[in-house]
Amino acid sequence: MNIQRSSRRVGVALASALLATIGLVSTASAGTPKGVELAASDTGGVTLSAAPSHRLRGVSGYEGAGAPSDVTAYGAQRVPSGHRITGYSSPTGDDLGVQSIIGADNRVRVNPTTSFPASATVLITRTVSGVERLHCTGWMFGASLVLTAGHCVYNQSTGWYTGQLKFYPGANGTTYPYGSCTAATLRSNTGWTTDGNPDADYGGASLNCSIGNTTGWYGAYWTTASLNGTSTTIQGYPGDKAQQQWTHTDQVRESGSLRLYYDNDTVGGNSGSSVHTVRASGSTGCAGHCSLAFHAYGVGSNGHNSGPRITESRFNLVIGWR
Repeated sequence: MNIQRSSRRVGVALASALLATIGLVSTASAGTPKGVELAASDTGGVTLSAAPSHRLRGVSGYEGAGAPSDVTAYGAQRVPSGHRITGYSSPTGDDLGVQSIIGADNRVRVNPTTSFPASATVLITRTVSGVERLHCTGWMFGASLVLTAGHCVYNQSTGWYTGQLKFYPGANGTTYPYGSCTAATLRSNTGWTTDGNPDADYGGASLNCSIGNTTGWYGAYWTTASLNGTSTTIQGYPGDKAQQQWTHTDQVRESGSLRLYYDNDTVGGNSGSSVHTVRASGSTGCAGHCSLAFHAYGVGSNGHNSGPRITESRFNLVIGWR
């Protein structure tokens, strides 16, 4: 999904204290339902610096083993022939049909989707009243972990999407080479679920399968340096393309301490996509397809699309989730 909102409540008084706290909050003490885990907020920001490249920290991705002959060997479910997913439906209801194509539409279809990183790019659907619809995009970050935008797992009005989501790695129209999985645990942080802060709009899902062992998974890195000029690719499932995977490459236009801004073309359905760059083999910290941010928002007042940046605390948190 791809949304734009003018402002959110931010827990400013607690931000600096919470920044250092990245452990998971007990589901009992947090009052959250079974199958949900919350991290503390980390919306205090960091000071950007002209840090040298050796200050970059991260992990490289894994390119996987290709489409398996039997997805059930990884705990995934086969998708029967003729399975129907209907058109895109906004999780929040406030961005249906809103597009964030900046200038000419330069998106390119990814076909086939059985090579990395297409295989590790995940179509997320949501079923309500028996109707399954395109919901968001996610990206594998481990054998059983999908990362995405916070609003793809938690709605500010209705709460957690427990029991409603399904995950299809490498979906290609009506073809599902890696089957489907469901969420064992939905994950986010209080900066999103409590404060509704766009800078903290990230989350994920621990799946009931280990399909990442064959799809592969993205790498990720953090740095306090400006990322302006860094190439950015967003690959995912825009709501106007019938469950097809599409991609577009641009660059970081503005670097905030907690958010990155870029001009990649996106529409509703792209929310949760990895905002990634490609680094040469052997690169320090992360080589290959390395995520920089979680795509979450359409064009704002500065004329760019944007998403929460991967910071040190966020990197440590999502590594812990897997």
